[in-house]
Amino acid sequence: MHDFKRVLVPVDLSDITEAVVDSSVLFSRIFNCKVYLFFVIEHLSPLIYVKNLELLMEPDEEEILKLAEEKLREEVSDSLNKYNRKLQESGVDSEVIIETGDVVDSILDFSEEENIDLIIVGSHKKGLIDKLLLGTVSEKIISKARKSVLVIKGKPIVNIKRILCGYDFLPNSKEALEIAKELAKKTGASIRIIHGDADEPFAHFKGIYTKVLERKKSILEEVKKNLSDEGINSDYTILRETPDRAILDTIEEYKPDIVILGKRKTSAVKRIFIGTTASKVIKDSPVPVMIVRRDTDEK
Repeated sequence: MHDFKRVLVPVDLSDITEAVVDSSVLFSRIFNCKVYLFFVIEHLSPLIYVKNLELLMEPDEEEILKLAEEKLREEVSDSLNKYNRKLQESGVDSEVIIETGDVVDSILDFSEEENIDLIIVGSHKKGLIDKLLLGTVSEKIISKARKSVLVIKGKPIVNIKRILCGYDFLPNSKEALEIAKELAKKTGASIRIIHGDADEPFAHFKGIYTKVLERKKSILEEVKKNLSDEGINSDYTILRETPDRAILDTIEEYKPDIVILGKRKTSAVKRIFIGTTASKVIKDSPVPVMIVRRDTDEK
């Protein structure tokens, strides 16, 4: 069974926070999980926290920065407590965590130390230069986390009736299908499995390609039967497109409430210049996307 029992919800108190928090309420109801509402205060001056370093600022300037951080912590705490009350009034077992440090490192460290099952983050629209050179916090978390990550795209998930699952017959996509199955069991949702098949232009022998395609269809028919045996309504589609394009086209046609994808490890160079299927889908999907990481994946 693939349950989410401990969910980390990093927020930045921007306009996406409400949607992220509201989505965590739904997942708490579905999986009866604990929610950690998490905020990271970045150091206003790293020099304050470095020992045995010649002081490069006046004592009064250092004190002003410390007071500013304390004031920020108070304001953040007030805002987070309001969201926490909202969660608890909805019956969610929740806790507020405020840390100081690097945002991405703090989130990843906490997720490992507290054995988090799922990280829910919001997606912000950024300029092209920022995306290419720096990347967003969400993108870095997705890339580095050893946990599954759900990316909320503007609006909260309030109901799950249709699940779209990307499938490439590899272990990570099989893990994603297992998550989709558990979610469908708990919500009564239907599952559509989508496979993007762009192999034909590279197949030197049409007969080989045809046999491979028929084998894929046979496997997907078996998957569909197994899901039906467990009381889950499903279908599948094979599109002769790249995987990301097939998923995005199916999102437009099927209108799922959530997309679930497995994520393979990708080299940094390929990620920068080509981008993974997951990152391309997250960038352009109008609906939330869950990226499933296998328990055996390594950093």
